[in-house]
Amino acid sequence: MRRFVLFALDVGLTFFAGIVALFVRLGFDWPELTKYFSSIPIYCLIAAIVYIINGTYNIVWLYASFRDMIVLIRGSIIAYLSSVLFFHLVKSIVMPRSVGMMTFLGSAMLLMASRFFWQWLNSVQPSGKKRVLIVGAGNAGTMLLEDFEHRPNLGKVVGFLDDSPRKIGRRIHGVPIFGPIDRAKDVIHLLKVDEVIIAIPSASAQQMRRIVSLIDPKIVKVRTLPGIYELTDRQAKIGYLRELTLEDLLGREEIKVDLEMIRSFIKNKRVLVTGAGGSIGSELCRQIANFEPSLLVLLGKGENSIYQIDEELSITHPNVIKRCIIADVADAIRMNQVFASIQPQVVFHAAAHKHVPLMEENPYEAVRVNTIGTKILAELCCKYNTEKMVFISTDKAVNPSSVMGATKRLAELLLLSINSDCKTNFVIVRFGNVIGSRGSVIPKFNSQIEKGGPLTITDPRMTRYFMSISEAVSLVLQAMSLGKNKDLFVLDMGKPVSIDELARTLIFLHGLVPDQDIKIVYTGIRKGEKITEELFYKDEIAVPTSHPKVMVVKNNKFIDYAVLCRFIDQILQMTVNEPERAVQKIYDFLESL
Repeated sequence: MRRFVLFALDVGLTFFAGIVALFVRLGFDWPELTKYFSSIPIYCLIAAIVYIINGTYNIVWLYASFRDMIVLIRGSIIAYLSSVLFFHLVKSIVMPRSVGMMTFLGSAMLLMASRFFWQWLNSVQPSGKKRVLIVGAGNAGTMLLEDFEHRPNLGKVVGFLDDSPRKIGRRIHGVPIFGPIDRAKDVIHLLKVDEVIIAIPSASAQQMRRIVSLIDPKIVKVRTLPGIYELTDRQAKIGYLRELTLEDLLGREEIKVDLEMIRSFIKNKRVLVTGAGGSIGSELCRQIANFEPSLLVLLGKGENSIYQIDEELSITHPNVIKRCIIADVADAIRMNQVFASIQPQVVFHAAAHKHVPLMEENPYEAVRVNTIGTKILAELCCKYNTEKMVFISTDKAVNPSSVMGATKRLAELLLLSINSDCKTNFVIVRFGNVIGSRGSVIPKFNSQIEKGGPLTITDPRMTRYFMSISEAVSLVLQAMSLGKNKDLFVLDMGKPVSIDELARTLIFLHGLVPDQDIKIVYTGIRKGEKITEELFYKDEIAVPTSHPKVMVVKNNKFIDYAVLCRFIDQILQMTVNEPERAVQKIYDFLESL
């Protein structure tokens, strides 16, 4: 019925356009009007047939775009040309050329006007009470505005905010563009805004921090679109909006890696990931699953975390064949059993004890897992001819001041010094903290904020390198594909971030004010911690690779492997009865190199 009504309206408008054209051409000359009047119904009949064949009524005109309007214009043109041909062939009925042209133009305009009127009529429904300001008057902002216009119950866009002088003072769909963005507080007050949406998917973390610093979270709610690399269909929709996260302010960069190069090393291979339930390990599993391994082995000591990543992959990658193994990497007998049954072709070693204060109190476990566990894996890779082993290291291994860092440095030296007759290619990837990893400072701060504070920081001068988990793992995979035997890669972590600034940003993201709503308390630096972390030793030389975010280290240290193994075995025994002496001996050994 709706289609029929629209069809009848279109024919009626075409008829009206013809009558008007006839009067414009002939005025009130009734004999002439009578003579040519019969041509108008015929034109309408031809147009009616064309409108149906043209597919005009297969379009939902409430949501019609410019492309749909072209369909309407096409139908009008075909109707006009068909009528011209008809009146040329049938001499008994005449339509003046000017009348035919004016009927065509008039009907096309009226048909489009009827669609625009219908859209406008539906857009003036009562909007939701929420008043929205969109930051960014580009393609993403415009798409969001159109989505709000189609779903007015979700809110009303009352303005845009943009830095472009070319856009400021103009309008998009009747919505004014204000600027520059530095005027955010004034514009929010002027327009009585309830919510601010940052619609700049290409914005860097630095740009996001600048925008967020200009908005008072106590006055308005702030949401954003994901980064451009997260918008898989490159479309900005209300459904994609989310709360601001720390990744938006610290690690919102699109990392491009050579997917085909990575795929060539993983596709149809048996891949083992240790520490598969941890933050880095689980993300490695997610990304590796995209490259179609013949078998993905999830190995970890904690059964709950392995269960969780297995369940997740079963949903997201149902076609990937997996095995879940609960095992301790420092258990030589168990790990030999695993390698004998699976014979992995690629190993990603992410299992480690990482908490600095805990390892200060438990040096035996740090040596056993971080160092001995790596040694066991490396020797099994050699024994079973594994093609490549990738070891996840840390910036804390550089000039270590903690047991955790020292044991990771020993693990680096083990892989750099392993016997040359081994056929496995060993690749080391060193990087800093990842945002939001389990047990790290960010979840701790969030927990403290949710409890009302205080938020504890060891030292206001403390800085750390940060990278998003997905970004870090993407670069680990890229380094794996680039790495040759005993290559040590370091990821470009950008500039170090102040922990104090990080804490204040997190408080802000919770809609609170630092030092007012949430107190910040400085507790003093803990044993094993550094004020600032390092990524390179002084004698290491960073050489660029084909990827701008991955550097390879030259001038690596090499030690006689048998000597290093004897030292590590001696240290492990010493940590049982003389842990402090054992730790000092590790520091002395590393400083002597």
